[in-house]
Amino acid sequence: MKIGITLTSSLSVGQEYINLTRTVAEILAREGFSIVYGGTEYGMMAELAKSYKEAGGTELIGVMSEELKSVTKGYKAFENLDKTIWTNQMGERIRTISDISDGFVILPGGYGTLEEIMSIVGGKANKIYDKPIIVLNHSHYYDTLLSFFDEMQKKQFSKIKIQELVHVCENPDDIVNYFKSYSQTILPDKFV
Repeated sequence: MKIGITLTSSLSVGQEYINLTRTVAEILAREGFSIVYGGTEYGMMAELAKSYKEAGGTELIGVMSEELKSVTKGYKAFENLDKTIWTNQMGERIRTISDISDGFVILPGGYGTLEEIMSIVGGKANKIYDKPIIVLNHSHYYDTLLSFFDEMQKKQFSKIKIQELVHVCENPDDIVNYFKSYSQTILPDKFV
């Protein structure tokens, strides 16, 4: 199973988030899952990749953007990727990660992660795919965002509750059980 991971690139967020990222990488490696992520050797993304490989992970796929490379200093691929995919634009990068992943883990992140969350959750809400999505709400990081999604549904901007689209958990150990027990999601038709 290929798991798309979205997360911050920053290491300034504190040791608890670095530890969380390492734990998730180790769990996925131990279970034989592949990781699909942004591909860089920088910051938290490098922590994810190194931890995954050190734990015996066998398939690390990096999806990188020429557009981001052109505006970011030091944008390089992690040296131990098993596969590197280059896309022209960021939107194409997100779409590629979504297409090749069988499920997703959303770790705490910033603006880029929010862009990816909207694309991943939107794809499921629009029935483009039916893939398991986990929001790892460590230290209640995503409480405000989840509250916003609840408000959006309550005010009829969506027929779908966020809980129908994502599995929210605080414990990384819940990840594997959710992926292994996932069953098809039946969502209401958007245009009826």
